[in-house]
Amino acid sequence: MRVLLVCLAGLLVCLKTADSHSLPQKDYDTDSSKPDITNPLNDTSGNNSSSVPDNSSGIFDSNTTIFIVRYVTRGDKKEYKGIYAHKNGKVKKILVGGRAFSDWFSKSRAYLGHKDGIYVYDTETEKLEKYGNLSDSIIGILKENRTDDLYILTEDHVVYKVIEEGTKKIKINEAEHAEQIALDWDDNLYYIGANNQPYVVTSDGAKKIEGLPANPTSASFSRAPITTEHRSWFMSGKQPYIIYPNATSEPYVFNDQEKLEYEKRIRALQLIFLQLRNQAEE
Repeated sequence: MRVLLVCLAGLLVCLKTADSHSLPQKDYDTDSSKPDITNPLNDTSGNNSSSVPDNSSGIFDSNTTIFIVRYVTRGDKKEYKGIYAHKNGKVKKILVGGRAFSDWFSKSRAYLGHKDGIYVYDTETEKLEKYGNLSDSIIGILKENRTDDLYILTEDHVVYKVIEEGTKKIKINEAEHAEQIALDWDDNLYYIGANNQPYVVTSDGAKKIEGLPANPTSASFSRAPITTEHRSWFMSGKQPYIIYPNATSEPYVFNDQEKLEYEKRIRALQLIFLQLRNQAEE
C-alpha cells in the first residue's frame, strides 16, 4: 500500500525558480482563533469523520493515507490537538493529543508520538495500539528505512534510539538540545540544534552542516517534494537546501515542471486542510 505522510508544520515550502518567483507561504496549523477539536478517539458511530468531494483525484489515490498533526499556538507554546488520518475522502481523528508521526514505515504500520509514549496505527484496519512500554513525552518520531528501529525526540529535547519493539531506548549523546530530527534514505540522523543550525550525527560525533545562512529566522526539516535519496531536505527561512551526510549543503532551485507538480499537490492538500477545519468547527 502506498502511504503518503504529511505534517502541516513546514509543509508549504516556498518554491524558488530562476526568476525568484515564489509561492506564498501559509501556516495551516497554528491558527489560535480556531476552536478546539474535541472529537473522541476511535469513534465508531461515524461522527468522527466527514466527507468532501474527492477533488484530489489524480494526486492522491484512494489507498493513500495522509496524516496531519494539528496544534494551536498560545504564546510561545504549542497545544497539541491530535493526529488525523485522511483516506477515501474522509478525515478521522485517530489519536487525541498526538504530536508526531513517522515519515516512513514498513507495510501498513505508522508510528505515532504522544505525551505518554509511542503508538502504532494500522492504515488498513485503522486500529490504534500502544507500542512498547516507554512513557516519554514525544514531539518527534522517525523509523529507520532498513530496520524497525525508531528514533524519538522527547519534550526535553533529548534524542533516543528505540529498539527491541519499543521496550528499550539508547540515548544519542551527540544530538544535544535538538529541536527537530530527520533521517535520510541511508538512515543518517540529522537534527536542528542551537541557532536554527542543522547537524549530522557521525561516528566522529555531531558535525555542523556547512554552507548555510548563519542566522536564519526559521529552520525545519520537511518531507521533500522531490526524490532525496542519500541526502535530506532542509528549509532555512524560505530557501530549500539539500544537506548531505558529509556535512555539506547546496541550495535547491525548482525547475518549471517540479514547481507545477508541487502546486497541484498543494492545491489538493489545501482541500484536505479545509475539510479538517470545517470538521473542527462542527
